[in-house]
Amino acid sequence: MTAVELKQRIIAQLSSTNDEELLEHISKVIDIELHSGDIHIMGEAEIEAVNEGLEQLENGQWITNEEANKRADEWLRKSDGR
Repeated sequence: MTAVELKQRIIAQLSSTNDEELLEHISKVIDIELHSGDIHIMGEAEIEAVNEGLEQLENGQWITNEEANKRADEWLRKSDGR
């Protein structure tokens, strides 16, 4: 499939959906891809947050991705009133 054919297929698929969540996700993926070469200059607060995170990692203060997801789910349930 050529790039032109693929673009036409994607445009047709986008035109046929009203799923806002899907469209938002696609938009974010495209934005990331189009701006992947951009350089982000971190501010002082961001640098401090990264340094704090690195220090916590060095001190063994970390949790697994599974545990982080579990905590996030619990927080979301509480904030959603469930």
